[in-house]
Amino acid sequence: MSEQVELVLRWEGTAARWWTAGTLLFAVVAGCAAGWGVEPVLDWAVLAVLAGGAALGCAAGLLRRRLEAGPDGLRFRMVVRWRRLGWGEIVRFEDLRVSSAHARVRTPAMRVAALLRDGSLVMLPVPLTGAADAHVFEKQLSRLRALHARHRSGALGA
Repeated sequence: MSEQVELVLRWEGTAARWWTAGTLLFAVVAGCAAGWGVEPVLDWAVLAVLAGGAALGCAAGLLRRRLEAGPDGLRFRMVVRWRRLGWGEIVRFEDLRVSSAHARVRTPAMRVAALLRDGSLVMLPVPLTGAADAHVFEKQLSRLRALHARHRSGALGA
């Protein structure tokens, strides 16, 4: 992909930020409790380490979900690696409603998948949102579809 990036999308979910902040706060409280000698000290220290690791994992997951779109196609990062899709490979973008595996969560999450020419679906890391942020999701998806429509004709002619 060329250096010219026309659209950058990052995960902007507020629920994940609250979970990360809450986990980090719990790690700090547990660490303080262990430092002050609250019994049992070892249990508080283990809880602080586990909660701190969970907070770091949540933060890393939030920071790493990213999608860039330019004249050559999409470039997106899930957790560990980048992946590229040219505009000519993508037939269309489909918006999906994904239900949670947990019985407590009743509202579906909204995700985007790219349908490729070979018939396979590639789940994109963003846009990804809950039902409360549907307007943000629709805005990001429409921007992505507009870029696809503009660049697809040039990619198919090449």
